[in-house]
Formats: sequence, C-alpha cells, structure tokens
Amino acid sequence: MCLITFHIAQHPTYKLVLAANRDEAYDRPTRSAQFWETYPGLLAGKDLEANGTWLGITRDGKLAAITNCHDGEFFEAATTPKKSRGKIVMDYLTSNQTPEQYLEILKQNKMEYQPFNILLGTVDNLYHFNSRDQNSSQLPAGINSVSNATLNTPWPKVVNTKRQLEQFSQEGKLYTEQLMQMMMDSTPAPDEELPNVPLPLEMRRKTSATFIQSETFGTRCTTILLVDWNNQVTFTERNYRSDGTYADKRFEFQLET
Repeated sequence: MCLITFHIAQHPTYKLVLAANRDEAYDRPTRSAQFWETYPGLLAGKDLEANGTWLGITRDGKLAAITNCHDGEFFEAATTPKKSRGKIVMDYLTSNQTPEQYLEILKQNKMEYQPFNILLGTVDNLYHFNSRDQNSSQLPAGINSVSNATLNTPWPKVVNTKRQLEQFSQEGKLYTEQLMQMMMDSTPAPDEELPNVPLPLEMRRKTSATFIQSETFGTRCTTILLVDWNNQVTFTERNYRSDGTYADKRFEFQLET
C-alpha cells in the first residue's frame, strides 16, 4: 500500500477515519477483503503470493496497515532476499501482543524486511514506525498521512489528501464516496514538485498521483475505514479492474470491546 491518510479522534461522528490506496503490480495474485477462514476475527485482503496483507482490522479493534519505502529499495531487492512486509501486518493482527510489545520486537527484526512504514495499534491508540529512520511515535489526535517516505513527508499526494480530509471534516460532511473520489485522483504532480525517489522520470510522474496508473503497476484497491464513537465499523474496499471498472465490498460490524 502506498498512501494512507487518516484522522484520529477529532471528527464529531468518527473516532477514526482512514483512507488508503494499495499500489501493486497488476499481475500479483490477490484476494479481496473478507473475514479470514483461519482467523475469523480478522477482516483484510490477502496477498496470495506471500500470504500476508497490506491492511486489516480485527473484531476487537486491532488495526494495522503498511507502506513500503522507495529509498534504496530497488538496489537492496536485487541482492538481498527479505521477508514479505505483509507478514508484519498479519503477524501483529493475529498475535496476542500489545502494540508496544510488538513494536519492540519489530524494531529488533526490522532488517528482515525491505524498508517500510507501519501503522499499528487499535482504533483508539495508533503508532507509527519507519524502519529507515527508526522513528517510532504514538500518534496524537489530528490528521496524518504516510506514503513511501515517512509520516507527513510533504509529497503532493500527502499534502493534498490531508487538506481534503480537513476540508471534509470542517464541513461536517464525511461520506465513503467522497473519500473514494479523493483517493481516485489520478492527477500527477507538477515536475518541480515530484518526490525525489529512485525511479525513471515518467514513473516518478505517474506515481506522484494519489491514484497510480501505468502499464504494469498501479492502484489495485482503495479502502475506506470509518469507526464511530460507538465503535461501529464501516469497512469499504473498492477493487479496480483492468477495463477501468471497479467493484465494492462493504462490511459493517460492532467492535467486541
């Protein structure tokens, strides 16, 4: 997943608002979101190549989502085999560890994975950890976003989605389809604002957009997660097809607290 923009504990209706795009190779086999047969309390999509996931929530309110880090990744991947980063999300969500316990172990084992950002915790208490700069923080109330650098690095799509989410919240209007449209914006950044990442210029342009489209790689799905102050969860996943159409899956449930 390459963009997660979220609002914690400041909206009048929702304690948590999260909008996320998963960007991946089009030919990587994937299963759309569902409650897993092996872990009935886990709602998540599944990467069928490595058997992990990019974002998930459990019935008791545990939450995790991951993005990769571009810096140096392409050089490391060619010479050093690593574990799938999707295992980090799955392992946390299926463990009995607290966020603090899991993060301490993850910090010790971070070199087993390609560089990553992880957002994990519960719907009431979230942490962010970047394996490159090794910064770990408990997140305060407010709006944050992470793409492929670190938390709130001012890339255009980070700045734009934070601004739009703030606007929606101030207007008192927050609907799943509004957030979907925000995450489906395929407008690239101007060349002078392109992030400095190790990609060819044309791919830098394409990946600067919130919604990525290229010949072999792009945004595979968007997830909108809303948790209200009564712990009612609305989880909507939009999966994009190669012909430009899409299909939505929606789940609603009460957290078991």
